[in-house]
Amino acid sequence: MILYSIMPLEVVFGNTDSSDNNFLEIEYEGEKVVVSQLSNNSYRVNRVISTSPKAYLNPKLMPGEIIEGLIK
Repeated sequence: MILYSIMPLEVVFGNTDSSDNNFLEIEYEGEKVVVSQLSNNSYRVNRVISTSPKAYLNPKLMPGEIIEGLIK
């Protein structure tokens, strides 16, 4: 069986691990991204929420990239 969904795995299958993942939806470089906080002032990009193909080609928005100095 193959499941095609835009929903994160945690929503589809439930939270399978016990770690507390706090995701934030922010605007960075003019695009909406979902990030998780690593330390006081650094965040990891988890996914991009955009309809623009240019957003997915921006290396600063790649999932796994670290954003530092972000002000909420």
